[in-house]
Amino acid sequence: MDILYIHPAKQEVEAEYGKYRASPFYPIIPVGVIGMANLLRSQGWSLQGLNLPLERMLDAGFRLERWLQEVEPPSLVMIDLHWYEHCFGAVDVARHVRRLLPDAKIVAGGLTATYFAEEILATHPEFDFIIRGDAEVPLATLVDQICGDAVWDPAGVPNLTWREGGRVRNSTEFYTADAPMLDSLDFVGLDWLAHNESYGALQYTGGGRIDAHRTERKGHWLTIGRGCAFNCIYCGGSKEAHTELAARSGYVMRDPVNVVDDVERLAASGYKQVSLSLDPATFPARWWRTFFGELQTRGIRIGIYNEFFQLPSQEFIRLLGETADLEHTEVAISPLSGNEEVRNLNGKHYSNERFLRMLGNLEQYQIPIFVYFSLNLPGETVLTFRETIRLARAVGKAYPARLLRMLNPCHTIDPMSPMSRLPGNFKIHVEYNSFKDYYEYCRTTGWEPRKVVRGERRGFSMDGRPAETVEQMARIWDGFAQTQRFQCFPVARVW
Repeated sequence: MDILYIHPAKQEVEAEYGKYRASPFYPIIPVGVIGMANLLRSQGWSLQGLNLPLERMLDAGFRLERWLQEVEPPSLVMIDLHWYEHCFGAVDVARHVRRLLPDAKIVAGGLTATYFAEEILATHPEFDFIIRGDAEVPLATLVDQICGDAVWDPAGVPNLTWREGGRVRNSTEFYTADAPMLDSLDFVGLDWLAHNESYGALQYTGGGRIDAHRTERKGHWLTIGRGCAFNCIYCGGSKEAHTELAARSGYVMRDPVNVVDDVERLAASGYKQVSLSLDPATFPARWWRTFFGELQTRGIRIGIYNEFFQLPSQEFIRLLGETADLEHTEVAISPLSGNEEVRNLNGKHYSNERFLRMLGNLEQYQIPIFVYFSLNLPGETVLTFRETIRLARAVGKAYPARLLRMLNPCHTIDPMSPMSRLPGNFKIHVEYNSFKDYYEYCRTTGWEPRKVVRGERRGFSMDGRPAETVEQMARIWDGFAQTQRFQCFPVARVW
């Protein structure tokens, strides 16, 4: 085998999930990995993939160490480190790989790996390389040099960070994916991934309980573009973050006809739902009109999961309601707070009146919705939280209970988010600044402790709002959630 890909869990490799109550282990693979894996295979390289948390869900007795001892030794091992929640788990996977496959080279990539590339290589000898930013061409070039006959020239690999002579070095060659590149990639095929049918079941989003053993309801997260057009202050994947980490400004959008080609493949393979990696309602209208029009022309009926970044237009809602299989459809919308000033501060720019009116448009088509608030973002206080409860109650009264889910989690600060970079603008103090900080956060929050103060260990604090105040607000929300007819979740006691 040439290449092995492993998706880590948040927790350690040998985690005892049946013994302790775990925090979420984040089993969803970054969507770009699928395109890169299929690109390498199309170039003739043999590749196998393993989703470690999925394997542990399917078989509590699964052990990565035993599996690595049985697998054909690869020349290169890829480990994703896109979301900060994998900082500890990714390193622990690399440790096991280094010990059991000492001849293999190990490369990591993703937004988090990009931001902390030099620190990771300086402090974690398990990794040989980090690919910063977009990785298609860099990874293919690196594979040519490691697995093929190409001359070893790390400086010629775009976006590469590596060690040489005891120093960490960065390639000056740079690559950013454009729309033609994204349209040339296969973001659907998963036959290289172990238990890919179960992974489809894991990706399905809806009101029921996730069961990876039951594959009659499969979903798929599909790349429709890259980047972002917004700077929500809590998000490390914001427009400014993409500009700094990947030299991209705004969206790079795939051709909607090519996206529909992918959706058609998924529908023909028995998938019930497609989840869109970006919000097409924020794309130019011609994009989503073409997208829905192509689905209708081809007679493709599939559920759609979409997260609205801002409020969608009435026309978008109409086309969604007329086109999607609503039995397998859900949309998420995040007002964040019932207080409009707090909402606007955090990047969502609409009033309560407009929000409730939009819900009326969704209700007209009986579209299931998932409403997200956020308990601990900058600006939310005990006083503004009363407005959040009022808005949540108004939503519960206005929308059919069978079509409504609601959540109010705490945020952990994202690396490269506006909150992290400009804390003074939001009257907060940042506690997580380095890879080591996030590594320790993940290492120490993988399991639910006996006593939890919600609001603690989130990487930041707001002036005048200690964690005990956040816990007080969480208890108020929990009481509210218990009395609702719709599915309303209490504030999680894990991270």
